[in-house]
Amino acid sequence: MRSNFNKKSLVLAKTAYSRLVMKFPTLFLPFLLIGQMCFGQTPRQLTAKDSIKIETEIKLSVLKLNDTFTEKQNEFASELYREFTIDTFKIEERQRLQLDIDYSTTGMVKHTLVAHEEYDKLLNKYYLKLLNSLNDTDKKTLKKSQRNWVEFRDSEQELNGALTANYYSGGGSIQSIFASSRILELTKNRVIELYHYLNRGMN
Repeated sequence: MRSNFNKKSLVLAKTAYSRLVMKFPTLFLPFLLIGQMCFGQTPRQLTAKDSIKIETEIKLSVLKLNDTFTEKQNEFASELYREFTIDTFKIEERQRLQLDIDYSTTGMVKHTLVAHEEYDKLLNKYYLKLLNSLNDTDKKTLKKSQRNWVEFRDSEQELNGALTANYYSGGGSIQSIFASSRILELTKNRVIELYHYLNRGMN
């Protein structure tokens, strides 16, 4: 019994960790860098073996996460909730495991932008889900909203890039970490917004 409890606790802890990172992505990476430096671990590039191990760990964690949903059987464990939780958990957990190994500035920027690409895929997925749930009139409204968001995102990224200049920031490699984190944050937040719209419409 104790072993099962520990496994469930680990999965729940990882899920809570992922949600925390989702709320504060811009702050997450710099603190991770400082934490890793304090422990004295030397960063290194990921190998093919590392990537296989990471994907295996993620698959096992997802299986355990699915088990917790099955056992809960409550109103919060809807199919949409499960799907979204697992979709985002995979991205957050993969990034966390990657950064455990390669937390160099280059590595942090690289894996943050990879996570952004994965969230961009989720953006398309949940946008289409929401679009298909609406009537013709409201579909036009969503399309307009998305076009406006894309314009906002692009202007934010332009400003984000401009503020990394030495003139404003004072320079330093950490600026590239802040910049990539903001790029991820913009897309991630939109995915969460679309999910909440979809979830609200299904209740």
